[in-house]
Amino acid sequence: MRCPISSFGKDFDPLDLSDPFPLLACARREQPVFYSPAIDYWVVTSYDDVKAIFQDHDTYTAANTISPIVPFSEAVKRLLAEGDYSPEPVLSNNVPPSHSRIRALVNRLFTPRRMKSFAPAIHRIAERSIERLRERAPVDIVAELTFEYPAYVLFHVLGVPDTDVPRVKAWAGNRIKLYYGRPSAEEQIEMTRRLIPFWHYVVDLVRGKLERPADDLTSDLIRMRNGDDSVLTINEIASCMITLLVAGHETTTAQINNALLHCLSQRELWQRLCEQPEAIPQFLEEMMRYDPSICTWRRLAARDSVISGVEIPAGANLLLMLNSANRDEKTFREPDAIIPARENLKDHLAFGYGIHYCVGAPLARLEMAILLEALTRELPDLRLLPDQKIEYTRNISFRGPVALHVTW
Repeated sequence: MRCPISSFGKDFDPLDLSDPFPLLACARREQPVFYSPAIDYWVVTSYDDVKAIFQDHDTYTAANTISPIVPFSEAVKRLLAEGDYSPEPVLSNNVPPSHSRIRALVNRLFTPRRMKSFAPAIHRIAERSIERLRERAPVDIVAELTFEYPAYVLFHVLGVPDTDVPRVKAWAGNRIKLYYGRPSAEEQIEMTRRLIPFWHYVVDLVRGKLERPADDLTSDLIRMRNGDDSVLTINEIASCMITLLVAGHETTTAQINNALLHCLSQRELWQRLCEQPEAIPQFLEEMMRYDPSICTWRRLAARDSVISGVEIPAGANLLLMLNSANRDEKTFREPDAIIPARENLKDHLAFGYGIHYCVGAPLARLEMAILLEALTRELPDLRLLPDQKIEYTRNISFRGPVALHVTW
């Protein structure tokens, strides 16, 4: 059966993440690049095209990566100006040469060796989090474990006090809805009012580390700066921190939830992980291919180009469907099956590719493996409650179950 090419743009709802895979598979076969009038973006679905766009950062820049889907109203802009909200492009939405300078420094924060130095603390956080669950089944494991676990890990690594986790987590979720959702004018105003104190919290955090450096990544970045604004400004450090405080845990929460959903739904997968915990890192890698928590990313065309025979004008916005590229049958055999032993496992694009490859990938891999190892060891009979509806937040980029009800 052929796909209705003419209806792709009309039928595609970029904010509906409940089950995007059938339509995307159809698009890859029939129209791998199509226009979505709902958000004024060209949608790119094939692996080769997405990877090529990531590689060609001169033609396709990252300038629009964190631009709000709903442009800020004049009222919002006034609120931001009055609130001295002043983060600047540093990582995912920055371009060379500024990106190259900052990225070279931040890369030194997230080396596998530096991440392993945090492993004992991450183990303690995982064990403490699971211990709180023991006598409480059944639970929503998202609300009771996976929502906060990555935040406790990341905030420990960045030097944020544990007591601040709930409000920083709430601020981060608010920022995602504001930038990646479709809020009404009234909702946009209210979300902006919650965004401004988040920024000032981060600025105060950095100032505090200037006065009292510690064994954390924020302090590491300040030490690298060594008082020299030509290396890194204080505002650039704060901008890095607010980026990491959003992307560094919301995405990991969703990826853990995706992994739990799929391995608990296919019981033999869960049993294999319980019996062979050494297979967990490979399984998680396949989960990032099969159901990536960052399901789309964005680029801005700097000049006229052609993608899969489609003319893309300069200034056009591109929505790169990572969840579609990762299931491209031309690259991955049996793409809709979970095969942790597949030969090209790490060719997935869940962490991006090229100069903007996810800087936090070593930490994400480490903390997900530690938590899943602890769960398989401590709660081997963990299972999903039957007949529950899996729901997803409406947005264009971050996909993970809102709730997962489990027992043991």
